[in-house]
Amino acid sequence: MAIIVEDGTIVANSNSYVTELELTDYATDRGLTLTVATDVLLLKANDYLETLTFKGSRYTKDQSLQWPRDGVYIDGFSVAVDEIPNDLKTAQLALAVEIDAGNDPLAPVERATKKEKVDVIEVEYMDGTRDSTYAPSYQRYLNKLVIGSNSGLGVVGLVRA
Repeated sequence: MAIIVEDGTIVANSNSYVTELELTDYATDRGLTLTVATDVLLLKANDYLETLTFKGSRYTKDQSLQWPRDGVYIDGFSVAVDEIPNDLKTAQLALAVEIDAGNDPLAPVERATKKEKVDVIEVEYMDGTRDSTYAPSYQRYLNKLVIGSNSGLGVVGLVRA
């Protein structure tokens, strides 16, 4: 599938925030060789990004992706409504590399076996474990963009009244 990049101008049918060349360069700069097609990696990474609840609100109701957004502040500075933050772009690139390494956050999580008995068959599974290595390097780029992120995804900031 063709990658159509959202550049902040509400590009029709956009499906990525970065280009395939940007992904190739990102991987090369880190000494990595991608094993999966770059378009597939970018689409999968974007699928995950689109599940997140970002700060602000979509700029128009008809845009293909969640960005551009209105009412977003990063480090006290307003993000222009026609701007795609660099942290979002870098998050998509880092996530694409993680997916290429077999760490897809949208992949089903299977239970790890803790104990297996052959005679009188018995299996015991570990609680809450993943079946693959999980290195969420992309999350640090999303911290300033996602609602409820102060020091990491899933951390809710509370304000005393």
